[in-house]
Amino acid sequence: MNRPQAEIIIYGRVATLAGESGFGWQSGLAIAGGRVLAVGSATELELLAGAGTRRWRLADDEAVMPGITDAHLHLMNLTLAETQLDVTDLDLPATMAAIAERDRQLRAAGDVDGWLLGHGWSVHHLGRWPEAALLDQAAPGRPVALHAHDHHSRWVSTAALRMARIDAFSPDSQGGLIRRDAAATPTGILHETASAMVDPLIPDPPREGVTEALDAVAARLATLGITGCHDPGELTSESEIKRGPLLYRELAEQGRLPLRVHASVRGPQLARAMELGLRSGQRAGRYAMGWLKLFADGSLGSRSAALLEPYSDADTNPPTGGPRGMYVMAPDELLDHVRRAAAAGISSQIHAIGDAAVRTALDIFATEEGGAGGLMPRIEHAQLVAPADQLRFGQLGVAASVQPVHLRSDAEPARAAWAARSEHAFPLRGLLDGGALIPFGTDAPVEPPDPWPGIAVAIARRDPHRATAQPVGAGHAIDLARALRAACLDPALVAGQDDLGRLLPGYVADLLVVPAVAMSGNSDPAALAVTHPLVTLIDGHVVHRAAGYDRA
Repeated sequence: MNRPQAEIIIYGRVATLAGESGFGWQSGLAIAGGRVLAVGSATELELLAGAGTRRWRLADDEAVMPGITDAHLHLMNLTLAETQLDVTDLDLPATMAAIAERDRQLRAAGDVDGWLLGHGWSVHHLGRWPEAALLDQAAPGRPVALHAHDHHSRWVSTAALRMARIDAFSPDSQGGLIRRDAAATPTGILHETASAMVDPLIPDPPREGVTEALDAVAARLATLGITGCHDPGELTSESEIKRGPLLYRELAEQGRLPLRVHASVRGPQLARAMELGLRSGQRAGRYAMGWLKLFADGSLGSRSAALLEPYSDADTNPPTGGPRGMYVMAPDELLDHVRRAAAAGISSQIHAIGDAAVRTALDIFATEEGGAGGLMPRIEHAQLVAPADQLRFGQLGVAASVQPVHLRSDAEPARAAWAARSEHAFPLRGLLDGGALIPFGTDAPVEPPDPWPGIAVAIARRDPHRATAQPVGAGHAIDLARALRAACLDPALVAGQDDLGRLLPGYVADLLVVPAVAMSGNSDPAALAVTHPLVTLIDGHVVHRAAGYDRA
C-alpha cells in the first residue's frame, strides 16, 4: 500500500480553526494535491515526507491560519474602479481639481467627449450635495458619472443628464430618487435605483482590459490575505451577468480565475439568470454561483436606510425619501423575488441597513426560506438591528453578512442619525448569542479591501488608530478567535463549502503565514489592523510572498 506523499510540510504553529471555538492549534501541516494532507506533530508529518517534499520551518514569531474569504467584496466593481477616477476623502476643491486633471488627460489622448467615470465622493467631505454645474465647469461638455463613497448615489454632469433624457418632467425610478431644485430641475444627483438610468449609455470596457485588471486586483488581494470572495454583483448594469458569473466561470474553466469567487446577480437580472440556468452552488474550479442580491433600503451615508423611528437629526440633516428613510423595493416585491429565485434554485441575500429594513428582511425569510443549493439566505450589512430582532437571525437560519470596518467611518454619522439606537449598531455579540453566522466582508470598493482593520474594529468597536475614540456599542465586541472565524470560516459555511475555511485533512490548502502577534488574544488593535501576511497560498501554491521572506 502506497503512503501518500506530502509536497509541502510546514512545521510551526498552525491555527486550524477546528472545533466549535478557539484557534484549534496544531504544530504543523502537510499539503498534497492542493489540499491539506494532514495536521499534527512533526513526527507524524515527517512520515509523509518523500524525496521531493519541501519543508518550511516557521520562525517563532510566525503562525499559519486559513485564507480569508471576503464575504462582501464587489470584485468586478473593484476591478473596473482600477481604471476610474478615485476622489475618496477629497474635499470639494481637491475633487474639482482631480476631475479637471482627468478631463485634461482624456483630451490629450484624443478623447474629447467620452465618459469620465469615477467614485469615492461623499457629502461629508464635500460639505454639501454637489451639482451637475460643478462637473460642467471641471469637464466642459463631457458626460461624467461619479459614484458616491457608498455607491448609493451618483453625481452626473449636465451632458450625462441630457443623454439619459432626465429633465424636470422625468419621473423617479421605482426605488430611486432624482434630486431636484425648487423648480423641479434635476441637480445632478441620482439616488438608489435612479443611478442606473445612465448605465445603458456607458460603454463596456474591453474584455482584455477587464481580465488584466482582475489579475492585478487578485494579486493585490493576495497581499492582504484574501484568497476568495463573495461578489454581490455590480450595480444594475445590463452587462452584470456577462461581467460577473459568466466571465468568472469561463476563466475558472480555463484555469485562469486567480481566486475563489462566489458570484451573485442583482434583482433586475433574475429573469436572465433563470434563462441561463444559473443555480446557487453550481461550481467550476474556483468559481461558484452565489445568490440573488436584493435591496430593501439605502444606506446611512445617503440617509436612505429605512428606520423604525425617524432619524434623530432629521430636522437639521434631512434624510433621503422621508424622515424614516426609504425602501428601495417594496416588501411584497422583495418577497416575490425571493420566492421566484428559490423556485429556480437560487438563494437570496437582502441588503438591509436600517432596523426597519432588517425586520422586513427577517419577516420575508420567516415566510419564504430563501435558501437554495446549500447556500444560506443572508442579510447584507445589518448595521442597525433592534434588540428583539438580533436573536431571530439564528432562529431563522439567516446569516448576518457584516462589514465591521464600516464602524470606523460611520461611528459619528451613526451617533448623529441614530442617537441612543447606535448602541445597537453592528450588534455582533447579539447576533452570535442568537446562534447566527456573521461572515465578515469589507464592501470594497466602498471601503478598502484590507480585511484586517475590520477584524480589529470588531474587537475594539472603534477606529483602532484612535485610542481615545469612544467605542460604539462596546457590549457587542467579540474576541480575536471569533473574529478570525468570521473572516475565514463563516463565509465558507454560509456558502455551503465544507472543504474551506479550516485547515484539516481534505480541506483546500488556502492558507496564510502571518506574524504570530496577529494570532494573540492580547493583540493591540492598532497593530492588528496593519497586519499583512508574509505568504499567501491558494490550492497549495504560493500566490504572494513578502519581500525578503525566504522560508517559503
